[in-house]
Amino acid sequence: MKRKFLFGFIMAICLYGCGIKTNSISENIKINLTENSLGYNYSQMLIPAVSEIQIVTDTYTDAIWDSYVDRERNLTYRDNFYNDLKNYYKELVVLKKVAGNYKITLSEQEKNKALKLSKIFYDENVENTQDFPELSREDCDTVFLDYFLVNKTKKNLIEKNVKEVSESEARIMDFHVIEVSDYELATTLLERLNNGENCVKLANQFSESDEISRSIAINNESDDVKNALSVLVDGGISPIVTDKGKYMLYKCVKGYNEDATRRNKKRIKEERESAYLLNLYNNYARENPIDINENEFEKVCKAPDVTLLGRDFFTLWSEEENGGL
Repeated sequence: MKRKFLFGFIMAICLYGCGIKTNSISENIKINLTENSLGYNYSQMLIPAVSEIQIVTDTYTDAIWDSYVDRERNLTYRDNFYNDLKNYYKELVVLKKVAGNYKITLSEQEKNKALKLSKIFYDENVENTQDFPELSREDCDTVFLDYFLVNKTKKNLIEKNVKEVSESEARIMDFHVIEVSDYELATTLLERLNNGENCVKLANQFSESDEISRSIAINNESDDVKNALSVLVDGGISPIVTDKGKYMLYKCVKGYNEDATRRNKKRIKEERESAYLLNLYNNYARENPIDINENEFEKVCKAPDVTLLGRDFFTLWSEEENGGL
C-alpha cells in the first residue's frame, strides 16, 4: 500500500482505517494570523490532498468516504480525512519553523531532487488540466521543497534525540506455559517437566489457561518474571513463577525469536520517535498559535473530484526513495 500523507509525525493522530476516530492534538489551538503560518493557496493545498484521496479510493473504493467512524457523532471517514489533512498542514507549519530554529536546510542536491519530482508532477498532472487553477511551477516547487525539508528535519532531530532500541529491550522469547492456582500441583508438574514429560500435553491436561503457546516481550515483564525467564535457553524449564496470584511454569521453545524481536524493535522505535515528536510539537504549538489559511483549506474540503492523470505526490516520493525514477 502506498504511503499515507501524514508524516507519521504523531502516531496517535495517524491511526488509519475504517472505524477509527483520530484525536487532534492541535484542534484546540487558537488559529490566528501570526508569523507561524502556512501560506499555501488552494491549488498548493490540493497537491497532497488529491494525491491521498486517490490512494485511499484506489485502495478501498469510493464507498470508504461515507462509511462511519463514529456513528453516534455522525462522523464519517471523510470527516476524519479532512481532520487529519488539517493536522498535516499544521505540522508543516511547526516543522518548517523548527527547521529554521535548528538551522536545518536543504543542500543543492536535495533541492534538485525535490525540484525534479515537482517538475514531473507538474508536467503529468497540472500543465494540461484545469484541476489546479493558477498553480505556477514555483508554487508547485514550494510544496515539494517543504515536504523534503520537514522530513529531513524529522530525521535529523530523531537521530540526535531518540535513543536506539537494544536487542535486550526488544527481545521476544517463545514459551509453552502451564498456569495453575495450586502450589502443590505446580510443584508436581515442575518435577514431571524436569523428568522429561511433554509440556504441551501437561498444559492441555492441567493448565487453567487456554493460552499455552506464548510469545513474550521479556523486557515488559515484572523483575521476578524477567529474571526467571531471560536466562532460559531452548528447552529450558523455569522454576515456579508467581504472577498475579497464579503459579506459572514456562518451557522455553525459542530463547530468541529473531523475526518477532525485529518487529518489536521497530514498534518500540516508532513509539519513541512519535513521543519525541509529539512533545516537540506540543511545546512549540502551546506558545505559538498556528494559521493554515482557513479559507483556502475550506475550498479544498469542498473541491470537486479530481482524477490525477499521472503519478501522485506520495508515489513520486516513494519511487524516488526506492530508486524507481
